[in-house]
Amino acid sequence: MLKTRLDPRIPIDMSDAGTLGLHAHARTETSVLRLGVYKLPVAEVAVIRTIIQLYANDGAFPWTLVNAPPYDALLVDGTAAETERCEVARMAGAVLALTRMNSDERPDTLARPIRADRLQRWLNSTERALRQAQPTEVAAGDQAAPKIEVFDSARFMLRRWPSSLLLRNDLDKVRLASLLSRRAMKAIELADISGLPLSQCVTFLQLLRAAGTLELHVTPAATAQVEPPGSGEFFAAPNRRSYVRSLVNGIRRRLGLRMP
Repeated sequence: MLKTRLDPRIPIDMSDAGTLGLHAHARTETSVLRLGVYKLPVAEVAVIRTIIQLYANDGAFPWTLVNAPPYDALLVDGTAAETERCEVARMAGAVLALTRMNSDERPDTLARPIRADRLQRWLNSTERALRQAQPTEVAAGDQAAPKIEVFDSARFMLRRWPSSLLLRNDLDKVRLASLLSRRAMKAIELADISGLPLSQCVTFLQLLRAAGTLELHVTPAATAQVEPPGSGEFFAAPNRRSYVRSLVNGIRRRLGLRMP
């Protein structure tokens, strides 16, 4: 049964998910876009779910309603506090705010009550924007590809979770994105912790940077501290195991897999 107020951590009642699942399965996995809701009334969530089910009959409609991050787009209450808006902006590449009835229409807002045609129009526009924003895969050794800084003072962190169009259900990309969502780290650290080749990590960083979802943090040389001998290891063995286990659990949650 649905709660009166929804939170991304509270599952939505997806009792009709079977119908959605059949249509989603008919589409290629890489084309599916994830739509979420954040702190909306139960009645509005029901309306949104019905609209998505209606348009899911069209095989070209890529959106599916999900109950947990990551999101490609998010529907929120327009009255959310400024602190919540900043948090929401990190959760999805596109955010639609539901506003009061007869309020002035502004970009990325939708006046109540929710109308199917207006919601579909916004979703179609968002889909086009997301697809146009996705960089093409960079071939190894491509001289024309934009370069990413990998020097010791450069650390990278996600500005927001990447689009499903960029991740393409690739477990390596999901693992790297999960690491980068936790804290800023060097490219060499990313390769060490993930166990993936440095070249693969750098290529993924290039994709994130081109998509505008990556933050670059540079430590000034004057304030950089020399690490003492033996401190190059990122974690002691017990803490490293705990971190890896936490990372795996985070990836499972993002993929909707059952926790062990």
